[in-house]
Amino acid sequence: MTSVVAALISARPPHNYQPKQAKPCTIRCSSTATLGSSRRETNNNLYKVLSLESENVGAEEIKKAYRTMARRYHPDVCSPSTREESTRMFVELRRAYEMLSDPASRRRYDYELGLVGSGSGHRSSGFERERWEEQLRGLWWRSEARRMRRTK
Repeated sequence: MTSVVAALISARPPHNYQPKQAKPCTIRCSSTATLGSSRRETNNNLYKVLSLESENVGAEEIKKAYRTMARRYHPDVCSPSTREESTRMFVELRRAYEMLSDPASRRRYDYELGLVGSGSGHRSSGFERERWEEQLRGLWWRSEARRMRRTK
């Protein structure tokens, strides 16, 4: 955080600084993935990756689901013809388990999942890094101006 603050302090805007207003934009993308659609859908929700019915499950249910799925998709126990797909699925399972087994990470993930809604297919905080930095810079300059007025 100190490097961000130092960068903001060193880049002083002109005296009449006014932050830019965010312009609405539309982003469109397409995919040429070769995996089945059910696999793409489950990657969007870590609970579905672990084959959990609900998001209201405890740590023991998450652990049990992970172990069950890990046994099924572990690269050492699958046939050579499905090894590549099983390895990808196993990596996804591990990522899902690591995220959901840590209480802080799970709270953050659940919060992000709730922000998006069910039909969007991706999670986004709604702020781009540049916009966030611009807002932070504006706050710093207003604070600096207020401090300067108080010291006069």
